[in-house]
Amino acid sequence: MKTFDIMEAVAEPFRQAGRRPLATIVWGLVGLLPTAILFALVFSVMGQGGLMDAVETQGDLGPEFGLLLNAWANLAQVLDLIVGAVVIAAVTRATFAVRRKDAAFFLRLGWDEFRVAVIYLLIIILAVVALAVIVLIAVAIGASTWSLLSPLARTLLFTGMVLGLVVLSLWFAGRASLLIPTAILHRRLAIDEGWKLGRGQSWKLFGLMVMLFIVVLAVALVMMLVVVLVALAVGAVVGGMDWTMLEDPEDWAMGVGSNPWIWGPVAALILIPVAWVQGFFHLLGSAPFAHVVRELSADRDSAPDSAADNPDESV
Repeated sequence: MKTFDIMEAVAEPFRQAGRRPLATIVWGLVGLLPTAILFALVFSVMGQGGLMDAVETQGDLGPEFGLLLNAWANLAQVLDLIVGAVVIAAVTRATFAVRRKDAAFFLRLGWDEFRVAVIYLLIIILAVVALAVIVLIAVAIGASTWSLLSPLARTLLFTGMVLGLVVLSLWFAGRASLLIPTAILHRRLAIDEGWKLGRGQSWKLFGLMVMLFIVVLAVALVMMLVVVLVALAVGAVVGGMDWTMLEDPEDWAMGVGSNPWIWGPVAALILIPVAWVQGFFHLLGSAPFAHVVRELSADRDSAPDSAADNPDESV
């Protein structure tokens, strides 16, 4: 029976990021589009004199702005689904391509992306329904046995149910994670094939999910530390920084904001590293499972075609 190596799957995002640094940045830039559009809309309206006058006279922006902001948030969610499908499909194609390059960084907008969005929504719906059923069952069990148990037994029961829910969620997520790359590999929804592909691999997929959680947490902590250090450095240059900033952070923030000239160059300076980080997290979310499908599939040579004009190079 075909199988896969967990550590090889975990290493796949790092391999792809090393082979395709420019593609990683481009995927990150595409992934940031919905957030950038939302912020641009908010700041463009906030900059209008009428709204600022409303804040000064009424103390808030009024209910109309709240409705508008909610509409923009919904639009951003739709854009996020579309952009996410495009980037997930691109990362999956790149993983299937191994070292081959693609002039468009494997980015497309077609039926594969539509299938990715459909499967993604299907997984979310099934997960929500399953979670609701499990919670109802857990509540029923707890209500029927709570009064019969000692405090220690109640604690153990609650802990056991929570751990069971976590294990079941990771088990389901591991199996479901193969659906999207399988659909891209076969160029159809292929939900049945994707689910069957995980047979006999469920607990290895569970282990992969745990390892990825640890890796994502470690990477996120490192990135947060870097962001904090950079923010403090920028704040020290722009607004001045000493221990008094901890006593009155609002006044310090106003001091930083009084030098708006710095934010354009700062934004331009951090855009590329932020885009790379965003792209790398896309790799962490998709490349390991594309690697698993590539290893488990009997049709390893049937990866989607790409503009791979040189098998020894990558973008």
